[in-house]
Amino acid sequence: MPLRLRMIVASFATVVNGCAVVVDRVPPDIARHPSLARHHAAKFPIGAAVEPWQLETRAGQLLAWHFNSVTAENAMKPANLQPVEGRFDFAAADAIVDFAGRHGMKVRGHTLLWHEETPEWFWREADGKPATRERVLERLRTHVHAVAGRYRGRVYAWDVVNEVVHPLGPGCLRDTRWLQVVGPEYIAWAFRYAREADPSARLFLNDFETTEPTKRACLLRLVADLRAQGVPVHGVGHQMHIDLEKPTVAEVDKTLGLFAALGVEGHITELDMSIAANAAPGPARLERQAARYAALFEVFMAHPSVTAVSFWGISDARTWLNAKRSPADLDQPLLFDAQLAPKPAYFAVVKK
Repeated sequence: MPLRLRMIVASFATVVNGCAVVVDRVPPDIARHPSLARHHAAKFPIGAAVEPWQLETRAGQLLAWHFNSVTAENAMKPANLQPVEGRFDFAAADAIVDFAGRHGMKVRGHTLLWHEETPEWFWREADGKPATRERVLERLRTHVHAVAGRYRGRVYAWDVVNEVVHPLGPGCLRDTRWLQVVGPEYIAWAFRYAREADPSARLFLNDFETTEPTKRACLLRLVADLRAQGVPVHGVGHQMHIDLEKPTVAEVDKTLGLFAALGVEGHITELDMSIAANAAPGPARLERQAARYAALFEVFMAHPSVTAVSFWGISDARTWLNAKRSPADLDQPLLFDAQLAPKPAYFAVVKK
């Protein structure tokens, strides 16, 4: 191997805020493929959802080479950060933020409020009686200030609220304890508390199936209403857990345009593409996946409002889609396979 290439493999530098940040220990077989992040650097950061234990493994090396943004897949969810009222455990989240800092990567915070990850103590007083609306909001403010405040200036964007829209729910909102106890205003308060804790962070409303027409109409109305009230909603996170058929590329294109018309940013926050449900043989599925990823990236790049793209995982070696699947029937939703080798989808995306 030429000396110059060996030096690049040993360490490479990226510029962050005018300073060189050195990223080291990138094996030759990883570094020989063009970095996704640097390929798309002029348009948007390329991110991946991670767990802390992955960072010091070969997956972490792949992450450092190909991505310049990270999302805590689970470590920043409320029940993990504050399982008991007043007792915060930031160790796992700190590990991710520290890794990002050492490698010149952006951090997306996920998430400050999610009904599925709200600890039970939020809803009860010490005597076991139901907590009042005022008490719940006080706890929300304390949690948001503690978390967003801790990472002020280090987390550039937050999924402030996660999965709050439901087209069949009251007022197009998911019928959760948050809605029942606080009322629809809980969403606005979460954004206001986040702005108090970190005035510089970009604040997002994150949800899935944002391309589905009925749900999309609900989400559009919610974002417009919040912004009309002066609530600091900077953007919408489109999760994009998709498959080989749905949603169509045209539906994605239309959706991004509709939200851009509201004057908000679009982040693709949890991108993966399931191929397990398709009956075609493996190689055919991988080629179809590659073509579809390429078409989607063409759409993302055509929209100035799209300011970040993040995959929900680093590689097929670990994906939430395989949590309940047998070893003989594993899904392959990402750009790198279970051995961390680039798939046809990677080569399709890096050409865009």
